[in-house]
Amino acid sequence: MPASPFPFITRNWPIKGAALFLALMLYVAVQLQQPVTTSFDVTLNVQLPPGRALMQKLPKVRAQISGKGTQILKLRSLAGDITRRVPDTVTAPTWVVHLDPTDVELALPKGADVRVMEIRPSEITLALDSVARKDVRIVSLVNVTPESAQVLRGGLSMTPTTARLVGPGKSLAVIDSVTTVPMEISNVSGTFSRNVPIDTMPLGFIRIAPKQVTVTGEMDAIVERSFAGIPVETGAGAITNYIVTPAKVSVSVRGPEDRVQALTRDSVRVVAHLTASISGAAGGVARITVIGPRGITAHAIPDSVTLRRRTPTRRG
Repeated sequence: MPASPFPFITRNWPIKGAALFLALMLYVAVQLQQPVTTSFDVTLNVQLPPGRALMQKLPKVRAQISGKGTQILKLRSLAGDITRRVPDTVTAPTWVVHLDPTDVELALPKGADVRVMEIRPSEITLALDSVARKDVRIVSLVNVTPESAQVLRGGLSMTPTTARLVGPGKSLAVIDSVTTVPMEISNVSGTFSRNVPIDTMPLGFIRIAPKQVTVTGEMDAIVERSFAGIPVETGAGAITNYIVTPAKVSVSVRGPEDRVQALTRDSVRVVAHLTASISGAAGGVARITVIGPRGITAHAIPDSVTLRRRTPTRRG
């Protein structure tokens, strides 16, 4: 009868068991130092412009990582995300997102020696709802409060004068213009400039560009000047049927310095208002006004004249 090998196997079994355990541990330790490759899901976050929406579900994105086995074992749960923002200016129904391994933000322990090797897919085409574009005029709600002895010269200018809207076609159809926010400008002299925001509150999720305008203007000094000996007329010519007292008056003009200095005696006319009561009588007192250039304030001294009807000359 052959001898049983069992006594040989069980002889010094604690020593043999320890040796086997150490051999296995050495094998595992060596294997854990070898490069290991694995993959995990990545969350793709897409930030859309206000009012736009995705028309289809985003595909699943997976990232492949490589590192030592010991490092991979430490990462019991892998997590990563990529964020992409669709620009506000995009009006097309699609937008292509390119993904790169460097885009992945891993929730890794500090000092973990793990590298992202690949992302699949590396390119995703987003399907967006359709939008329209429309150019509208910008209405200024800016007012200037001049200081004493100053005036706004030539009004305010605004740049740009139109804005581009992007949004659903039905929403854009009812919008013909946008306005700046109300603004009061004071305590300015000479040439001035202000950046004024466009009021976007009524637009809701409709996007607009630009979002502000530049308003410029120039303040001018107010001066006064007088012209003496201006004849009184009817507006249609000289007064011939009446004797006018005084026949000539002084005119005081007030306005922006450059415009006032450019005026001449011919720039103003003094007109007597011949009412029906005066025309039907021998005469009377007529009020007079001054007609001058636009933007110039003028008044006559005195502000009325006496009219006396001329008597016909008798021939002998």
